[in-house]
Amino acid sequence: MTLKELDLHSYRQSHHWRIVETAESLFFIDVALPDSNSEQIKNLIEMTDQCHQRVRMALDIGSEVKDKERQRRVNTWLYASDLLARSDFADPGKPRMFYGTVNPAGLHLITRGLDWDNPIVSQGVLHEVVHFWWADQMGEAPSLLNEGVAVYFEHILGMDAAKGRETLKNIWREYAGMARPGFLRRLCKNNIFWTEKAAGEPVYEISGYFFSFLLNSCGLPGIKRIFLRSYFDDPDLSGHIEEVIGEPLDSIEKRIAHQ
Repeated sequence: MTLKELDLHSYRQSHHWRIVETAESLFFIDVALPDSNSEQIKNLIEMTDQCHQRVRMALDIGSEVKDKERQRRVNTWLYASDLLARSDFADPGKPRMFYGTVNPAGLHLITRGLDWDNPIVSQGVLHEVVHFWWADQMGEAPSLLNEGVAVYFEHILGMDAAKGRETLKNIWREYAGMARPGFLRRLCKNNIFWTEKAAGEPVYEISGYFFSFLLNSCGLPGIKRIFLRSYFDDPDLSGHIEEVIGEPLDSIEKRIAHQ
């Protein structure tokens, strides 16, 4: 069982929550967590609201979309770490970790061994906020692009932009130097993407750098066209990319290698 497979709905129904309302969010805080007025929770709340504002601006989602179409604040659920005991997603070899996911009920966040305002948590929240707003506006595509958009903006908005791009570029070069040619086409398939991830390969960062390439090649409008033609388990993501870019994916892979 993974975090995404946990019965979060039942957990929410069977537990008690403290509620904090802000301009951007409606926070549901597990009563087992620190008080809502504690410094770390206050910092997390402020940071999460800032993430929503920055991500909507980066994704070119105007405030009028939220005000006129959504008419609600984003739900953010902060769970006590005992929820992880129900999941084999919690690696016993990593006692200090952050876990997050997004679904129609909002953002779902859990930490183990980390304060809620730890930089690792802040970076993870930014990643999940990107997922939330992009899926809200564009839906989903296979994981190479789903994770790509979140990883790219996590690196660009969460740290020095130039340093973030350079980090992704260096990881791409190292991975591409060891992987068999055609890896980009293979990673378009969800089963291969997640098999590689489970094997410890840096496919998240690969997806982030590929998103950076697409952004430079066709801009956000082009990427949105790819998403609108695709869906999560789409077996033909590579075809949609080739159609929008106007170039075979294997050629794109070689071109990125020479950038």
